Amino acid sequence: MARAKKKNPSCEDCYFRQKMLCALELEEPCGTFRESRPEGLVPPRQPMLLLRPPRWADRV
Repeated sequence: MARAKKKNPSCEDCYFRQKMLCALELEEPCGTFRESRPEGLVPPRQPMLLLRPPRWADRV
């Protein structure tokens, strides 16, 4: 089964633009772009937290 191509995001797809909260007039999405979804504003995914051994562990 073929995957559907993901459409490049545009300012018109942005939550802030659709709620008239954006004051920028750019040709492409800015750094604060958030996709407009039916459930509202969704925070960006956070990177996974990787635990490292304590620094003192290698001194023993």
